[in-house]
Amino acid sequence: MIFSVGHKFDVEQIEEVEADVAVIGSGAGGAVTAKELAEIGYKVAIIEEGHYFKTEEDFNLDPVDSFAKLYRDAGQKITLGSPNVMLPIGCSVGGSSTIFSGTCLRAPSRVLKRWQWQLGLTEIDESEMELLYKAVEEYLFVQRADPEVAGENARLFLNTAVEKMGLSGGWLPRSAKDCEGFGGCVLGCPSGAKQSMNVSYIPGALEAGAQLYTRCRAERIMVENGRAAGVDARFLHMAETGESPRRLRVNSRVVILAGGAIYTPLLLLNQGICNSSGMVGKNLHIHPSLAVVSEMDRYIGNPRGIPQSSYVDEFEADGVMLEGGTVAPSVHAMALPYNGRKHREHMKRYPYSGVFGGMVSEAESEGSVSLTPRIKWRPLVKYNLKGIDLERAKLAVTIMARIWFAAGARKVITPIKGYKEITNPQDLRDLEQARLVPEDFTYLSAFHPMGTCRMGASPIFSVVKHTCETWDLKNMYIVDGSIIPTALGVNPMLTIAALAMRSAGFIDERLSGAEE
Repeated sequence: MIFSVGHKFDVEQIEEVEADVAVIGSGAGGAVTAKELAEIGYKVAIIEEGHYFKTEEDFNLDPVDSFAKLYRDAGQKITLGSPNVMLPIGCSVGGSSTIFSGTCLRAPSRVLKRWQWQLGLTEIDESEMELLYKAVEEYLFVQRADPEVAGENARLFLNTAVEKMGLSGGWLPRSAKDCEGFGGCVLGCPSGAKQSMNVSYIPGALEAGAQLYTRCRAERIMVENGRAAGVDARFLHMAETGESPRRLRVNSRVVILAGGAIYTPLLLLNQGICNSSGMVGKNLHIHPSLAVVSEMDRYIGNPRGIPQSSYVDEFEADGVMLEGGTVAPSVHAMALPYNGRKHREHMKRYPYSGVFGGMVSEAESEGSVSLTPRIKWRPLVKYNLKGIDLERAKLAVTIMARIWFAAGARKVITPIKGYKEITNPQDLRDLEQARLVPEDFTYLSAFHPMGTCRMGASPIFSVVKHTCETWDLKNMYIVDGSIIPTALGVNPMLTIAALAMRSAGFIDERLSGAEE
């Protein structure tokens, strides 16, 4: 389908399109660059594999329906390795921003300094990033979560951690306007309060004249004389019904690839381009995440409130960030280490259960994205948790358990084998002293894939320059989580958007002839 403000197009008549810029993907990177360049006056074509959902009826907070239509593989993407990790990825206009929590955190200064000192990215200046962050935050109405609508789960955990235990924490900055606390951010916001790309930057791009092609999968970058020259794509809904034309060709002066850290390297690997360094698909970081559930005597009322609204960053320097993460009852039920009667008994007390999540900023663990034999468009994602990151994952669990016990929990439920229930201080001390192996973690999830086309100062070790242009192919830019060279330790959406806005300036210089 095709969307363009003020115009109607007959899909049957469109086979070839002329544009200044072809953008593949409509998530945080693609949406921002599309809007920035369209507003300058360039003709922009956005190619998105998913549907465009934007009305209250589209976001009905039904987990089964929402996972089926908003996520790739209905949210069941899993990494292969030790342990296996659930890796939910969005697939609709707005990409994963449509189903993200709304959290907008800036990259820590120490991370940016590491990029400069260890990776040679001296051009990524902190003062420039400050201005870019501010611009994105203003457009997305980023503000601290409102404690009044945050929910009892978030208030209880945060107040216990900060006021009773003296830990550092606070209310998370979120891209939301007049949030009502429906409790279903990962199912799409039914009120439009969450400023995901589908209700913010994409409408802005369309208003500026960009064209959006949905249910359209980019399958090949056109290359002429060492330059990206456009995109060949397939209309999936037409391929399914046998209608014609089934393909779209966008002839463009610049191609922007923003398919995310899993599907951007997949496209490049399928075509065999931009990989002279051998780094395409390597260096995958995902921020593996764990949740600890508490059973309380007091009413908590989940999932009412903002699912992710408070944080504890006392142990951020140790690679552990705690951020609230409540989910709908049916989703909560799937992650429990129970079955039968015990499962039923816990779910009866779901309103009296607290949930909080912690994520690990990897120091040693890495994964990869590669091609699946004989299945062209299905990536093979491998990941192994190892080394100090095992201790960090255990630390996250034990900290959350201690906070829940201090808040009055009768018992806590953890994702660690042999410690799935902890009811007394001695069991918790035993866990803190235990030497764990990856297989001891029975349920991990991750929401922040990064690094698989990393940015760097040398074509030997990286895929893109500091401008986000690839080293190998001129006029080919990558602006998604795949370019982030190291684990950030915080949610990456804001950094992806800021780097995309920065890249749009370099693309403008290229298109205007100011830089050749």
